[in-house]
Formats: sequence, C-alpha cells, structure tokens
Amino acid sequence: MSDNAADLLESLLSENGLTASAKKVGDAMVRFKFGSATVVAAISGDSLVITAPIFKALPSARADEFCRHLLGLNARMAGLASFGLGSDGSVSLMAGRSTDGLDAREFKLVLSTVGKFADAFDDLLHDEYYGTSA
Repeated sequence: MSDNAADLLESLLSENGLTASAKKVGDAMVRFKFGSATVVAAISGDSLVITAPIFKALPSARADEFCRHLLGLNARMAGLASFGLGSDGSVSLMAGRSTDGLDAREFKLVLSTVGKFADAFDDLLHDEYYGTSA
C-alpha cells in the first residue's frame, strides 16, 4: 500500500473529525461502528472502497427469496450503495469510487450512507431470514 493512500485516508478522516472514531486495521484501512453494523473504509491505489460485512453466509432457507430481496434493496438505494455476495457466500453492503477528485465531504457522505443502510438493513434481514440462529 502506498504512503499516498494512507496519507489521503488520514487527511479525509482528519478533515471530517473522524480520526478518534476510526480504528486502524491496516495500511490505508480503518473500521467504524454504525449501530450494530461494522463498516470498513479502505483506499487502494486510486480507489476508495467502503464495505459493511453483513452476513457470513446466505440463509439456509429461502436463499432465492433473500437474494431477490437484496436486489430490491439495491434499487431502493439508487446506486448509493449495493449488496454483493462474496465467492464464499458472504453478504456485504458496499460503495466505491475513484479517489480522483474525492473530497472530505464526499468521503463522509459515502461512509455514512453505507453505515446507515447497513445498520438499518442488517437487523431487518436478520429478523426476516435468519431468525435467532444467525
């Protein structure tokens, strides 16, 4: 990871007053809590990626219905963030953009958007598809 990525992330955090609430988890990578959701912000090369891991696996029952529900939620978020499935079956909410022209205001907007949606939808999806066993 280049020093430029770490320096840019530190600058974005500082300009938004987020340094104290960010926990460093790697070079140019920090973690935040938004209610019950954990959100990771990372800069790699010329990309910003903000990810909230939601579930380690698809629900054991009604997985097709669950995936259709995620697609509907993606539409409701209007491109601001989207759910994705990892190759291991994990479910995350994410957003990304180029760092070219990225300013502190936009960084905070993307971070808070992912955090707020993740905090809202993790409980909703858990209750509907995972019950008390997740």
